[in-house]
Amino acid sequence: MRNFITKTSVVTAAIMAIGIWIGSLLFSFSYGEWSFFIGLGITVVLFFFNSSGGMLSKNATLDASQAGWKIQKDNELKSNVGSVFYGVLMFTGISFVVMMVTYL
Repeated sequence: MRNFITKTSVVTAAIMAIGIWIGSLLFSFSYGEWSFFIGLGITVVLFFFNSSGGMLSKNATLDASQAGWKIQKDNELKSNVGSVFYGVLMFTGISFVVMMVTYL
């Protein structure tokens, strides 16, 4: 199982790198400058779409408890991330290191 997750993460990072590279050719932006920020944005989006118990859930619980006069328990932030998230996180980390080496 661990081997599958590792392979899937590497393939996800490679697909993301190729996709951003093709996008940089089509839309004329610098791959080196924008790859980290695109990776960071996708990482954040994947984390929050695979989580439960965040700010939106707490607001919904509060509204439900006020409407029904029933006290709801507080939800903690839980995230169910998978190998795709780890692949995107790996790409973001590598692109951050490359960006730091390039500009320092």
